[in-house]
Amino acid sequence: MQTEIDGSVFAGFERVLRMGTLIFVLIITVLFALIFYQHQRSAEAVRSVDHTRQVIAYIDALRTYLLNLDNAVRKYAESRNSNYLDPTLICRQSTCPNAEKLIALIGADGVRATRLAPLPALQSALETGFGALQQGAGDYAAPPERELAAFDKSAIEQIHRILIETGREEMSQLEARETARIRYQNLLSALLGITGLWTGLTLFGLYRETVRLIRAGMHAEQTILQLSLHDSLTGLANRRFLLENEKHLIAGAKRSGKQMAVLVVDLDDFKAVNDTHGHAAGDQVLVTAAERMKHLLRESDVIARFGGDEFVIVLGLVDDAETAREVASRVVQSLSQPMPLGGGGTARIGASVGIAMCCAGRETVMELLRKADVALYNAKRDGKNTYCEANAADVQAPQWASR
Repeated sequence: MQTEIDGSVFAGFERVLRMGTLIFVLIITVLFALIFYQHQRSAEAVRSVDHTRQVIAYIDALRTYLLNLDNAVRKYAESRNSNYLDPTLICRQSTCPNAEKLIALIGADGVRATRLAPLPALQSALETGFGALQQGAGDYAAPPERELAAFDKSAIEQIHRILIETGREEMSQLEARETARIRYQNLLSALLGITGLWTGLTLFGLYRETVRLIRAGMHAEQTILQLSLHDSLTGLANRRFLLENEKHLIAGAKRSGKQMAVLVVDLDDFKAVNDTHGHAAGDQVLVTAAERMKHLLRESDVIARFGGDEFVIVLGLVDDAETAREVASRVVQSLSQPMPLGGGGTARIGASVGIAMCCAGRETVMELLRKADVALYNAKRDGKNTYCEANAADVQAPQWASR
């Protein structure tokens, strides 16, 4: 039983549901991980790029400050105009850039720390010399060489060289970080693309599996419906099929202006076949009887097995009762012929048929079946192997029935 449950269509749907849920959770987890990783890397790259740009801007500001300082000294030396030494013309900020802040901002490692180490002393020496120059400004008796002696121009050249080298390094780092950020973005895009492709392939696989299960479920539903409306042994319709379609059958007869006949067929001496040859032989006789009756009917007619050895035939669109009697006669004649059994044996049975005609009033199939059952009882009472019509006073058995 457990094996049947595990292999059923509904168990397949359950497996697909579990698999889909697991894959969905996995995809969501991967996507969240990628998004978090991208956020972290992007934030780190943005901070790194912003810091590098801040360092480059500070280097430019320090270079500008020192250039202004150098230009002020040079113009003063040429014109002896102390206005050029006005500090507000050299640095317009409240706090002028300085080398110590640059070193703290860079947070240099060993190599850059060694390169930047002389900057504070060099800047301090320049600013000290510039201060001395400001104090001595206006002393026209002093020669320019002596006034400018405190201002070391080699120091400013050395500072510019260090700042230029440092700026180049920072620009290289900026380019490298931008390249790395683009590379990480491309990598993440590739990972998202692979994840999307994998998701698409997985969803396509789940779609195919779902379609297969739906088709299997529809087939199973049709099989269940077939089994619920048909007899498992003979493949004929059953009582439920006939009752569910009674309105259609009766309405068709009324619309056409013709009649409908219900024939109840009961096999005679069938119990003797089971007792003599066994139930397997009895099943074979039932199948053979069903096949013989089907060959006597039209495609529009319905034949059903009601259980045991009882069958019901519904003849749609017959002209009159005579047509129904002819069909009943052929059924009795056909079923009276010997029936082959497995192993070379044969079985002989007969058939009694009750006939009920429709539709003079508002009869239902159940009412017609009750009338046909009464007629069948009369046929059995008259000696079996014959037919009888409901409400008929005298039913004449066919000539072969007396043989």
